[in-house]
Amino acid sequence: MYEVKIDAFAGPLDLLLYLIRKNEVDIYNIPISEITEQYVEYINLMQILDFDVAGEFLVMASTLVQMKSEAMLPAGVASDSDEAIMTREELVRQLLEYKRFKEAAAALAQKEEYQRNIYARSFVEPDFEGFDLREYRTNATLFDLLSAFRTVLQDVPKEQLAGLREETFTVQQKISEIMDRFKKNKRLEFATLFSAVCSKLEIIVTFLALLELIRTKRVIARQAQLFSKIWLYEKNHE
Repeated sequence: MYEVKIDAFAGPLDLLLYLIRKNEVDIYNIPISEITEQYVEYINLMQILDFDVAGEFLVMASTLVQMKSEAMLPAGVASDSDEAIMTREELVRQLLEYKRFKEAAAALAQKEEYQRNIYARSFVEPDFEGFDLREYRTNATLFDLLSAFRTVLQDVPKEQLAGLREETFTVQQKISEIMDRFKKNKRLEFATLFSAVCSKLEIIVTFLALLELIRTKRVIARQAQLFSKIWLYEKNHE
């Protein structure tokens, strides 16, 4: 199986901030039980995909599970577990600091992009069949992609996955197939990559191929806004 190193995409605090934004909850009042269940679900999904999950993700999972257990205890009852890995207050502080760092980095990147374009020749971005790329400037994160991937797995009819064929799929083969599709289409909706798959293995390998294309900047994944539909573009047609 092709190995994906998560730290090339994001870290545990990125996943937590993603879940907080997706659930529209207050960072100062995180619903630990709900967030923990979702966090562990994403970790399990990454392990199913055979990702090289960094130890930091597992430490954070243990921390959240411990916080969840303590939150479920009746008032005044002490936990029998060892000293907490991290308190809720420490977690909130780390999240706030990391959030500020991410926002500052994004602002600097935007300023750098602006400076780079000052002396660039005038260029009007193409409108593919009435589809204005300028409306799709939000890059999809790894966790946006994982969320969309989970939906694909849930939506594929069981009967479609039942008749497993004795076939071998490779990441390189799927990379070639995805790039071939860009020869006929200027843009691809994420879910359409899996419309003709016939096995869970093929779904997984196709997804890993897409991640490699995004990591190597041959393909860009974008959304009109957070948590909306994901569209894929070949880098040359950005």
